[in-house]
Amino acid sequence: MLLNLNKDKTIISYNEYPYLVYGRVSTEKDEQVSSLENQIDICHNWIEKNNFEWNEKAIVLDNGISGTVLLDRAAMQLVLEKARKREIKMVIFKSIHRLARDMKDALEIKETLLAHGVRLVTIEEGYDSLYEGKNDMKFEMFSMFAAQYPKTLSVSISGVFAAKVRRGEHIGPVPFGYNKEDKKLVINEDEAPTIRLIFKWYNHDGFGFKTITRLLNEELAKGNVAKPRKKDKWQVTTVQRIIRNPTYTGIFIHNRYTKIKVNGRKKQIENPREKWTIYENHHPAIISKEEWEKANSKEVTNKKTKITPWNEFRGLLRCSECDSNMVIVQSYKKNKDGERIEWRYLKCSEYRRAGKFGCVNHTPIRYEDFREFVLKKIINKGKKTKINFENNLYQQKQKEISTLEKQKKELEQMNNGLIDLYLKDKLISKAEFQMKRKEYEQEIKNISDRIFLLRQEEEVKIDIESIQEAFEQLKKHDEDLHHAISTLIDHIVVHPDGKLDFHYKFEF
Repeated sequence: MLLNLNKDKTIISYNEYPYLVYGRVSTEKDEQVSSLENQIDICHNWIEKNNFEWNEKAIVLDNGISGTVLLDRAAMQLVLEKARKREIKMVIFKSIHRLARDMKDALEIKETLLAHGVRLVTIEEGYDSLYEGKNDMKFEMFSMFAAQYPKTLSVSISGVFAAKVRRGEHIGPVPFGYNKEDKKLVINEDEAPTIRLIFKWYNHDGFGFKTITRLLNEELAKGNVAKPRKKDKWQVTTVQRIIRNPTYTGIFIHNRYTKIKVNGRKKQIENPREKWTIYENHHPAIISKEEWEKANSKEVTNKKTKITPWNEFRGLLRCSECDSNMVIVQSYKKNKDGERIEWRYLKCSEYRRAGKFGCVNHTPIRYEDFREFVLKKIINKGKKTKINFENNLYQQKQKEISTLEKQKKELEQMNNGLIDLYLKDKLISKAEFQMKRKEYEQEIKNISDRIFLLRQEEEVKIDIESIQEAFEQLKKHDEDLHHAISTLIDHIVVHPDGKLDFHYKFEF
């Protein structure tokens, strides 16, 4: 049957012409003007108007995901996967805005669908690949407009924000030490003294971040300082942010940060200083500019103890008591000859931030000794473990989807058994055989789709070659082995008494 010449207006069944209806909203504001219900209703109307059988199970949705980030859209990845397997013949979108808001992504999606014989329909633009043929200009023009929309919206929003800032209004989170009244910042008289105390300790008493954090928590226990807003106790990072924040001098910096797309994902970066717009005397100051500049000058900063020395195990060590990262802290002393002797040791980051108010103090472990012990442990473990990489890769994937795979296998066996029931045993009729077989095949497809989506969200990819290379790199004792260690180690739990629990990536 020529589907585009369906002159008799008969209903084309879903089994005869399988399709998918794709919907997406990225934010609550997006939901207000282009709800999923609205998108589905428009697609539903188009399908029935064009004499296709409506199927609720054909709907796939990405809810709360930006159209500018293709890699995060599991439902869209499912659409492309089913197209590659030639399991669908058509995909319907309310508009190209729902398909993608990045022109490169939109063209890539279109090429993938058309290359596998899938008809692409965007209703609002009136684009239908079945009729457009090789004429790509229409699709490209609408894709360009869709890609320009978020950029235009961003510029418009930035302009609105800039106007608000010029009027003295505050945009963004309200910093500690301030309240927001009538859209403007006013000093919080309960919190401001704590800000001034932090700068006094830092600039005039010469205390470092750790000492200030400890003193704040001691004074907090006595009720002499304000409690931080997001935590019950003061932490080193909170103190650092306060000291580095020029907001406390009455300055507001607009357009300091922006978001860019890197490898299909959004990332926030700091703009060049030339793009910043600095508003002096935007709101009441808690400290003077001279006080802030002194705290952030190299002369003062260089006198402070370095907070985080180079750590090859960064992100891999966890405290057994609070599950925070273990970090490397360095200290030093001078002998009688004036020679500076330095050493580095492990410490719980929560304890470093808040002292005894945060966690417990671990038995000091020198970094150099720890590094040597861990490297030997990993190498010996690799020697003792018979690593069948291909089998491990298979087992890892099976663990993640074992239940679904089992269901799928059972359905396939039942589906195959239908042949015996029909041909050999004659227990079912041809009509019953065909109906039951379609039912099983549909269930198998549904499970396959669920497995695919699960893999999109949770798949752990193991690069066999990188594991082998990591072991080779450990033997060479290179200066920075972070990449090799993180390839082989998932994490190491460090107990207060120095005991270590290893969790490897290469054994399952």
